[in-house]
Amino acid sequence: MDVVRSAIIDLRGRIEVESEAGKGSCFRVTLPLTLAIIEGLLLELDGSKYVVPLAIVEECMEIRADRDRTQADRGIIDVRGELVPYLRLRSWFGARSARPPVEQVVVVNVRNERYGFVVDHVIGQHQTVVKALGRMFEDIRELSGATILGDGAVALILDVGLLVEHLRRTIERERDESRQEEPALATT
Repeated sequence: MDVVRSAIIDLRGRIEVESEAGKGSCFRVTLPLTLAIIEGLLLELDGSKYVVPLAIVEECMEIRADRDRTQADRGIIDVRGELVPYLRLRSWFGARSARPPVEQVVVVNVRNERYGFVVDHVIGQHQTVVKALGRMFEDIRELSGATILGDGAVALILDVGLLVEHLRRTIERERDESRQEEPALATT
């Protein structure tokens, strides 16, 4: 197993193991897209271009800066009656410019769970030739590759799986913190 794990890591992939006593184990291997062609959704964030695989995108919607901030401040958005957690990519990537008055939320479905990613602008569908980033960028885990656009500009391909894992961990940590803050019930 160590040889397999090392080979997967060398390819910038991940392996997850879930075991349940009496039921068995599930091995999930995730490998980056390299030199593949995918349908992607081209996004803009702080003047830079990014791509997410179109296959996992469910929908895009607007979020306005002047709307009620109650849910937005908690990192959730109401998508037709379902509360969907989101990650503001401006914060994640440390964008320095001011947020636009109208941002876009890209809602994705990963393992039958919905998550949102807030970006400045959704440009549209783009057929993407995925290229590896190279050793210089191997420590930047939130990117799975890059592509060259028709105008010669480079767009970075987001590793949505890694961003979703970060969002899941944040949600779990917040749940644990809120449980610890709940007053203990008195027993008689």
